[in-house]
Amino acid sequence: MSTNSKESIKMKVFPKGQIVIPVALRKKYNIEIGDQLDVTSSKNGILLKRVPKQNKKNSLTEQLFGVFGDYADQISKITKKDINRATETEFIKGWSK
Repeated sequence: MSTNSKESIKMKVFPKGQIVIPVALRKKYNIEIGDQLDVTSSKNGILLKRVPKQNKKNSLTEQLFGVFGDYADQISKITKKDINRATETEFIKGWSK
């Protein structure tokens, strides 16, 4: 989707009423994860506007949002093989009791 065109795209609404804003539009309007959007009803439909960021102190939750992301990326992912090995080991322990 070109950010300069007036072409429209169809988006799916998910069970919690969520939609995905295409990357090109998020970049064009500088919308980032955690940003707030103003949702307004208009005669032509629904208007979404990014709420300008304020220089006020965020809540503790907002300050900590994603703080462990880098740590979590370093943790190795559990594979199906790991689960099978652990299940087999514990089954054998239980069998020998």
